[in-house]
Parts: sequence; C-alpha cells; structure tokens
Amino acid sequence: MFNLAAGALEWLPTGFNWAVLPVAVALVVLALRERTRPLAATGFLVAAAVSAALLSLLLAASVFHLLGYGRALIDLLLNFGPSVTGQYIATLAHENGPRFLSLAPMVFTTGLASVAAIYLRRVRDPE
Repeated sequence: MFNLAAGALEWLPTGFNWAVLPVAVALVVLALRERTRPLAATGFLVAAAVSAALLSLLLAASVFHLLGYGRALIDLLLNFGPSVTGQYIATLAHENGPRFLSLAPMVFTTGLASVAAIYLRRVRDPE
C-alpha cells in the first residue's frame, strides 16, 4: 500500500502537467468571450485551488521524507564534522533537486491562475 502511495506521489507532477494544458486552453477560449468570462474566472479559481492542494500534498510528503534524514545529519555532524555533513547535504540536494523542479508548473499554475481569476472578475467601468 505504501509503494502505491509513493508511486502516485512520484507520478503526480507528470499527470498534472498533462492535464493542465487542455484545461488552460479551454479556460483561455472561455475568457475570450464577454459572456463566458465569469465562468472562465471560476475555472481559473478551481485550477488554482486544485494546484495548491496538490502542491501542498507533494511538499508535505517531500518534507516528511527529507526530515527522515535529520538524525543521519546530526550523527554525521557529531561524528565526522561539517565537511562530511556538507557533502552529504549536497548529495541529498542533488538527488532530490529534480523532484522539486518538477513542482514548478504547479507553483506557476497556482500563481498565474489566481491572477487570471482576479483579472477576469474585476468590475469593468462602462466607457
């Protein structure tokens, strides 16, 4: 059961990347027409909420995983000194860096979808 959850967390950014493009295209098409802009704004809000929820889940799992290395870091620091501990931290960052970089589309989706929703919801002054 744990392997299934770990595998799902590993593939979640890839699935998100495949799903975000068609949703974004549909919402942009809806935003082009005046009548459907409120619907597009709601869609952008939902996209931002889903992205933030998935992002928080993945970040919580990653932090929990990395905090498991805390005892090893303290043992290395006390037994071998700061140079060995620094090399160990560099190795951890090198191995886990791509995992954190794969979260970048989720971060950008949360921010940009929120901005788009606010922009589409603003009240237009009659000219």
